[in-house]
Amino acid sequence: MKDLAEESKIDQLRLLMPQNTIHEGAYSHITGESLFVDDIAPQKDELQIGYLGSPVACGILKNINTSSALKISGVVAVLTAKDIKNNLWGTIKQDQPILIDKEIGYRDEPICIIVADNKKAVALAKKAIELEIEEHIPVLSLDEAIKNKMFLYSPLAFQCGDVDLAMKNSQHKLSGSFEIGGQEHFYLESQAALVYPIEGNQIKVISSTQHPTETQHLVAESLGLDYHQVVCEVRRMGGAFGGKESQAAPFAAMAALAA
Repeated sequence: MKDLAEESKIDQLRLLMPQNTIHEGAYSHITGESLFVDDIAPQKDELQIGYLGSPVACGILKNINTSSALKISGVVAVLTAKDIKNNLWGTIKQDQPILIDKEIGYRDEPICIIVADNKKAVALAKKAIELEIEEHIPVLSLDEAIKNKMFLYSPLAFQCGDVDLAMKNSQHKLSGSFEIGGQEHFYLESQAALVYPIEGNQIKVISSTQHPTETQHLVAESLGLDYHQVVCEVRRMGGAFGGKESQAAPFAAMAALAA
């Protein structure tokens, strides 16, 4: 009887322990049944888009010559910042362009969108576009940015009481500095979006995003549409880690502009 009681206790403890559960998409993922953005079958007359990024990290974009690119077979259009209704976006402060209008903020920042009926034409057009850029020396360290007073916005301070007096009278004081290296996650599925024009001057977006509402809003704002004219659908994501919460939105806006 004692042994049975002990076994009963052990069984109860086992029930309390974490159990392995199968991921809801495991079977469809490993069998290839899961549909990601690039797996969705293309529709008739569907177009491909890509962007040409800045070859420099800092400078002024003075001119874009697209005449040679537009002569390439399969190229439908080359779109620039002038084609966008509202070119600025940002999660906190709207100060980042979807496409460079003048100032270049980082290497490979999107300059223009190539629209073509095949990927090879997109690649050829990128090489054919001529850029006139006034290159500047980039600021690449935090200390140098502070020295040059290159602040994004004024800091928001949370304080209670007389902070200066409390610091002055503090018995223990610690000062110094340290550096932390940044990391960028590698997604199995890159930033991707499919956009279809539908009836009633509406747009349907299929995006690999963690934030369909933000994607919907940016697409609408960039095209000059009301929010109800944009539908954003998320099938699934092949990796995210926060990098597809906001950064997926401008890619969807580029595709929507072409659509």
